[in-house]
Order: sequence, then C-alpha cells, then structure tokens
Amino acid sequence: MNKVFLMMSVSLVLLFNACNSGDTKSAGDIQSEMNEQLDEVLGDAGKWEGKLDQLFTLEMAAQATGYAAAEATKDYNQVLKNPQTHSIQYKWDKGRIEVSDKVKNPITGKPMEIPADDYVEVSWVRGTTLKDFKHNYHTPTAEEMAYADKAVSAKTAEMQSQGKINAEQAAMANDLAADLAKGLSYDEVPGVGDYAVWNNKDKNLKVFYQGLEFQVYANLGDGDRNKNTCVDIAKKIISEKL
Repeated sequence: MNKVFLMMSVSLVLLFNACNSGDTKSAGDIQSEMNEQLDEVLGDAGKWEGKLDQLFTLEMAAQATGYAAAEATKDYNQVLKNPQTHSIQYKWDKGRIEVSDKVKNPITGKPMEIPADDYVEVSWVRGTTLKDFKHNYHTPTAEEMAYADKAVSAKTAEMQSQGKINAEQAAMANDLAADLAKGLSYDEVPGVGDYAVWNNKDKNLKVFYQGLEFQVYANLGDGDRNKNTCVDIAKKIISEKL
C-alpha cells in the first residue's frame, strides 16, 4: 500500500487532534510531528527545493493551457516544512462555475454552485527509484487495503489509549483514512518519462523520470482536457528542464 497514503492518514489524525481535542500539545507541536513523519517517508527534495517555479514556469503553463500568461495568478504553496509537499500553481479566472458535492447548501442540503478558477499545478517533487515508484502508485489489492486499514486502526487505537484522541475522534479518523483509499486505482500512461500513471480517483498524473518523481494536476473544466494537459505539461518539464 502507498506509504504516503498511510502517513497522510496518520497526519490527518494528528491535525484533527490539534484542532479538536483537549491535548496539551499546541498546533505547532502537532505540525512538527507531521513534518518529521513526512521527512521520514519522503526524503530529500534535491535541486528543485524552493525552485518549483523554475521547474514549471508560467510560460510553460500558458502554453499548455492556451491562456495568456499576463492574466495568470501564481500561487507557490510552501506551508509545510518538507519541500516535497510544496506546489506551484498557475490559475486563471475564466468565470467558470462548478457544482461541488463537498460544499452543500446548509438549508436544502443540495450541492452548491461555486466559482472555480482554471488552474494547473505541479507538486510532490522528490527523488525515488522506479521500484518504489511502482510500489507506491499501483492499484492496491484487497490484501493491501486490509493491511492499511489495520495499520491506521492500530495507530488511532494507540493514540486513544494515550489520551490524545477520544473514541469519536478515532472513529472519524478511521473513516477519513478509509475514504482516502476507497476507489483508488492507477492506469499506466505510456510515452511519458520513464514511467507514468494516472490516478483515476484524484485525477492527477504521477511521473517518474531518471530518479525524479513529480505530480501534475489540471482543473480546466473538462476531464479529457485535464488529463491531456497534464500529459503535455509532464512532457514539457522533461524535455525542457530535466
């Protein structure tokens, strides 16, 4: 099972605990624990640390989307300490409206229509091996899903026994972890780097090329266009920057 999925599941527990429990640890302490765990899983970011806007430039984003570079807004996210959690995003306000299942009308309970920018993003840049890449990004088997569920349940039970979370919070964390894994599958995308896969659940492209891994995401209002744009961006990065 994907190690990153397992670690992010635990991180969700820690973050939820910081915001909702009576634990004496501060949010900063919890954030430090999350950073340390991510450091253990992800390793060194290498030459692109703090330079994602050089790996994926505004000009490349404009070419891939067909949008004017001058109209773009740049968002370089570096919230967490580990540089591999950082992302570079270029977005355009095209007046698009999305129906969101995650944002519902508090009165009717129906999904709401919300404004949505068109954007493209590159993130999770890290060094890895092809073996680890294929292991981390493959469609999990039933046995792997069961193992992951057991591992997360064991962790939440441990935290509950230590008084860090209560029974309700443990159940919620387990449900969040299960939702992350539900429906997870990958399809190989030929002709991109040394190896690439499409995440069918999260709709992003994971790419491996000469020891480097990166993720590409596009939200341009159309599924096929999003995927094709991700592939185009990955090829641009490889041919122009790597």
